[in-house]
Amino acid sequence: MREPTTMNPSDQLPRVCQANADRFYQRVVITTLDQLPIHNVLAAGEAKTFEEFADNCAAHVDNYTANEAIKAFALTFDGMFERQLSRWATVYGVKAKTWDKLLKECAKIGSLDLRANDGMAGDLDEMHLVANVVRHGNGRSCHELRARVQSLWDNPSRDYYDLVPGPSPISDELRMQPNDLRRYACAVFRFWGNIDPLPHPALNPLY
Repeated sequence: MREPTTMNPSDQLPRVCQANADRFYQRVVITTLDQLPIHNVLAAGEAKTFEEFADNCAAHVDNYTANEAIKAFALTFDGMFERQLSRWATVYGVKAKTWDKLLKECAKIGSLDLRANDGMAGDLDEMHLVANVVRHGNGRSCHELRARVQSLWDNPSRDYYDLVPGPSPISDELRMQPNDLRRYACAVFRFWGNIDPLPHPALNPLY
């Protein structure tokens, strides 16, 4: 990690970006998701009473809503991180036309070896692919994400169903959990912490 020679605004940018992303995750994402009911198991089959039927419908809606919220937060978090990267790159006069190039150039500026941080880099790439799928639906990113992270489409406990009538596109069957957002938030935190040139950087979050 490079050592700063003199204090200047650009040296503070990684720490400020890290703090902003961390606050958004803890104050907005966690707080919101904690208020959304999520059911581990969804009842299937014919209900014996109308009340049971209504409860089952409500549980399906709860899980569908939570999944949509998680996907929306992934899109927002990715957008925030990409804007942060662009701002960091601009300070150093670096221009990148693609996400991959932008991430690599910013890591290079901060003397961060992404190859030595496969877990972090992989989670950042996954977050960006998820955001593209949420934004655009089926397409190249959807096929790439499904090939790389099949688990995001696994539903062994049958706790999620697409409530929209008609055939479901592959992109709408994307099933995310709060822990996926936690991984993405950790990756963003670690990225900025590892390129922070100021003394005593925070390298890992507490969540």
